[in-house]
Amino acid sequence: MTSINSVAEKCAGLFLLGMVISISISVFARLLYTYTGVPWSVPWAEELGRYMMVGSVFIGGAVAAYHLRLIGVDVFITAIPERIARWLRFLAHVLTLALALLLVWKSIQLIQLGLRQWSPAMEVPMAYVYILMGIGCVLMCANTFTHAVRELLNVDLPRQESVEMEEAMEIKNSMGSPL
Repeated sequence: MTSINSVAEKCAGLFLLGMVISISISVFARLLYTYTGVPWSVPWAEELGRYMMVGSVFIGGAVAAYHLRLIGVDVFITAIPERIARWLRFLAHVLTLALALLLVWKSIQLIQLGLRQWSPAMEVPMAYVYILMGIGCVLMCANTFTHAVRELLNVDLPRQESVEMEEAMEIKNSMGSPL
């Protein structure tokens, strides 16, 4: 799962970069027309940016599930005994898994519909866009299922802190206590 999520993380980043580039092209074309009168039209750029955003959201959401970074309220979990907290985390994983499975089911229906629909500006089958939702939700199911099984078996995960968090902790430790 680590290698699959590593690839997914890179894909989500590339989708985000592609979105920024395509929207930048669209903005540049508008500015060029506004200030010079050069009629340069790029209707595909906004559409591509939207589709790239869909990819970054769903693939990125699966990666967030892998890293246990989905939104949650940790204050309640830390305030109760660990045994109860473990079962609440398991319940949260099960509910997340149920939602992801529902989204997989709906994405299959959208992909089937998208085989008959074409995007207006780029003229590609919409199934290509909808498949990003399916891939992201299937990966989210796999990641969430893995975490649910780990909670059920009471297996502790090694914390995978980000590089930024590690650097922040090093800076905090090197500065010492303010009082």
